[in-house]
Amino acid sequence: MRRCPGKDILAGMAVAVTALPLALGLGAASGLGARAGLTSALVAGALAALLGGSNLQVSGPTGALTVVIAPVVHDFGPSGALTVGLLAGAMVVGLALLRVGRHVRHVPIPVVRGFAAGSAVVIALQQIPPAVGAPVRPGATVIGSAVQAVTEATSRINWAAVAVCSAVLLLRLIGPRLYPDVPFALLTVAGATVVAQLHS
Repeated sequence: MRRCPGKDILAGMAVAVTALPLALGLGAASGLGARAGLTSALVAGALAALLGGSNLQVSGPTGALTVVIAPVVHDFGPSGALTVGLLAGAMVVGLALLRVGRHVRHVPIPVVRGFAAGSAVVIALQQIPPAVGAPVRPGATVIGSAVQAVTEATSRINWAAVAVCSAVLLLRLIGPRLYPDVPFALLTVAGATVVAQLHS
């Protein structure tokens, strides 16, 4: 923070603005509601900031967890999600006490890349329903929800949702190459939010 405060503040703002709608969306997709997604993101982020973290730690909302949480909520309700969260936290604390983290460097690179690629596929599939203007159905599988959204979109396309999604995608892909110093992640999320509010 002392070496480059400007970049750190800008990065924090970009992460906050990007993580806010993601937390709301993942909370709704998991079946617990947007409030639960926002609360969990704030609590996890605050604890990670106060207790410190590592370069390998993910403390914000991540699409890969929805694949685990949504079926648990569907079968066991909110109490099941709380139980799974507490068990996962206990496992993390136990692994930390045993200093298992130092062995992460021995994990083969293909395993790490496979996990990252799988997470990317899951996150991309989760974006398909809102990209075509279809509702996100709690409890549905990621693939099933994406296929159903595309099927419904063939009969009635929400052109406004498609236009916003396409514009955000193009700006995020092309903008940083033309203007590397412009925070397009922050601008695209803020712009898409304003357009969505005006359209609704």
